Amino acid sequence: MKSQRGLLLFTLVLSILFLSGCMSTKLPESYNVEPEVLEAKGGDVDFTVTGTVPEKSFHKKAKVEFTPYLKYGDQTKELKKFTLRGEKTEGEGTVINSKTGGSFTYSENFEYNDAMHASELFVDAKVMKGSKVQEFKDIKLADGIIATYENISHTEHAILAPSGYERETIISEMGTIYFLQNRYNINWNIDLNKADEAKAGIAGLDEFLKKGWEIKDISIDAWASPEGEIDFNDNLAEDRAEVTHKYMEKKVAKLTDAEDVKYMAKGHGEDWDGFMESVRNSNLEDKNTIINVVNSQTDAAKREQEIRNMTVIYKEVEENILPALRRAEIKVNCYEPKRTDEEIAQLAVTSPDSLNYVELLHAATLTEDHQAKYNIYRASFSNPNRDWRAYNNASVEAIEMDMISEASNLLGQAEKISKNNGVIENNMGVVASHMEDYAKAEQHFLNAQKYGEDVSYNLGVMAIQKGEYQKALTYFKNTKCDHNVALAQLLAGNMNDAMTNLKCAPASANSYYMLAVYGARSDNGDMVYEYLGKAIAKDPAMKEKAKEDREFLKYFDQEGFKNVVN
Repeated sequence: MKSQRGLLLFTLVLSILFLSGCMSTKLPESYNVEPEVLEAKGGDVDFTVTGTVPEKSFHKKAKVEFTPYLKYGDQTKELKKFTLRGEKTEGEGTVINSKTGGSFTYSENFEYNDAMHASELFVDAKVMKGSKVQEFKDIKLADGIIATYENISHTEHAILAPSGYERETIISEMGTIYFLQNRYNINWNIDLNKADEAKAGIAGLDEFLKKGWEIKDISIDAWASPEGEIDFNDNLAEDRAEVTHKYMEKKVAKLTDAEDVKYMAKGHGEDWDGFMESVRNSNLEDKNTIINVVNSQTDAAKREQEIRNMTVIYKEVEENILPALRRAEIKVNCYEPKRTDEEIAQLAVTSPDSLNYVELLHAATLTEDHQAKYNIYRASFSNPNRDWRAYNNASVEAIEMDMISEASNLLGQAEKISKNNGVIENNMGVVASHMEDYAKAEQHFLNAQKYGEDVSYNLGVMAIQKGEYQKALTYFKNTKCDHNVALAQLLAGNMNDAMTNLKCAPASANSYYMLAVYGARSDNGDMVYEYLGKAIAKDPAMKEKAKEDREFLKYFDQEGFKNVVN
């Protein structure tokens, strides 16, 4: 590299001397290309050439026009030109004083594509003074192009929709018993107990208990209507809870084989909340007056007396509101019988139609085999209760098996059923990333984030592709021992952190390859050879990749490197 630079400058100096015919000079100082080996970042390549021209070495009437270009394979990409010119010339370009010399800076940016990975940066130079012209071709400036930012692992986080399966489901049945004013004995002849709704509730309890399901517990909550003395009503509510408790004990003993049933019987005193709700929902003409009285009076006894004082109103309340508040509510809670996981797993294979939809989704979680999971989810497509989850979850398994086109189709089906779904958006982003459409992937991830999903890791992978390495590390802040985290750290220059994460990341061809890159960047040849060997052992395709990877440019002629890649 340095000899080529010296050759370029020496040649240009001789040319300028030749054109000037009388100029005495000394060899110009060398120039620099930064980076020394071109590197892509976020899909673009930036480089800068800087240099100095010593005093008395550039003719005041001379111009040198440089045309840089990139050669890769049989293709050439011409870059913008730049010119150095003496102070007695006109036009664009950096002026170099013939007496004091000067310096120049040339910066360029161009879009990277994978065909450029093995390339060289050249420049053509044309020296002009008046009508005299001399051209110099194919002067090499630098090698390129490192594209390590592309070495991500497609471990983006896909999201499985929850099955909704409950290992323990509580099913409840409720009934209500009503009481006469100031009484706590059960009387089936009062109007409210003879009403169809009340009778259906008690009959429902009987049928529910006859199923023989395991009883979790039985709760009994009793109240008194808000009239009379508070202490009396508190005791009355407790008595109603207790008599209902005894009633249910006899019923359970008669209809089931259950033993040691847990009862939770409690009296709640006067039911002012129920009273207010009933008034609000009633057709009473003066209900707003009653509501205002209750809301303005915090003392329960005074509240009641204020309402009693409104004789006409109170008569309507007594007949239409209070009777339904004198009650005990019974709630029987039972465990719904469930198949065992073993039974569900077996039926998912032998007779998936015998499982309900939620059981099918649950069955897929009972195996670690991605093909088996995929097959179960597909079996759920024919279930009449299927929804977007079946297609989404099948797509996740398709991604795991690298069936990216199939995953995309399945997500399309899921989206037809459920629009604006963050889980589906995230998984569409994962598919797009696998297809290397990173702009589309990022948009899907941002949509998923808008809908409430945590997509930090996935956005971190996208940030690497955009060359935003520190931003990627912010997204990765809660992730350790991960290839992509280590990649972002290495590209950001956090070498120690990168080594720590690469060492504890799951062993893979990618992680070994990145350890070899780490070795190259830290001038550790033995590390390069060791980990390239391990990477190639896991994935032979790494051999051809390494042969042209400019990360290893300075090792291309080393025997240790040749022994590994040839």
